[in-house]
Amino acid sequence: MDWFLFQFDSDFLLAVLVRILLSCVLGGIIGFEREQSRNKPAGFRTHILVCLGSCLVMLIAEFSLIAYSGRVNIDPTRIGAQVVSGIGFLGAGAIIRHGVSVKGITTAASIWVVACVGLACGIGFYTGAILVTLLIWTILMYLKSLEIKLAKHNTYKTIEVEGERDKQIIYPLSNILKEFDISIKSLEIFDIPKSDKQRILFQFETENKDLDLTIISAKINEIDGILKVTL
Repeated sequence: MDWFLFQFDSDFLLAVLVRILLSCVLGGIIGFEREQSRNKPAGFRTHILVCLGSCLVMLIAEFSLIAYSGRVNIDPTRIGAQVVSGIGFLGAGAIIRHGVSVKGITTAASIWVVACVGLACGIGFYTGAILVTLLIWTILMYLKSLEIKLAKHNTYKTIEVEGERDKQIIYPLSNILKEFDISIKSLEIFDIPKSDKQRILFQFETENKDLDLTIISAKINEIDGILKVTL
């Protein structure tokens, strides 16, 4: 019955409470940024649950180690390792594919690292958990704006095209881009709901800084099936 009595030890209960609450707070900080600042589907509650679950896993590992000490050979790190590898399925659910581009990778990464924060809370490594949470929050909040500022200094340009879905406009569009020696960086194709239209958004790179986008826009408008071009 030693293991049963151990569950109600006041010091242990206090440690469990602190770790659980801390995991909720730290996971919520990252989740709040994802949901409010970026409007991501895996947001506030998802990150809290991931962090809390990971914390519980490490508490189970620690409890098992103490409760069954001398009876069973237990490696407390193995159960935590399963969290690190197994959380990938949830991260994969946050990744969405639009055409040939992929979105949600940053959210998937935040889910994975929040799981690690939860493991740190569960094992009692508070310093590491708090410092990493602060770093994650800083990266998500401020490096995105820095990334946008840096992108303004490169030669990437964006054009959005709307056209008829059954006209296969992507092929003549590609020919025009080749004509102007344009290298496509990313391409997204969306079907417009409840219509026979589609929207194509592409970002391209060109070494010609004096390239006139209005000329390209005029050429694209000549394609059969094109309805609108937005620079």
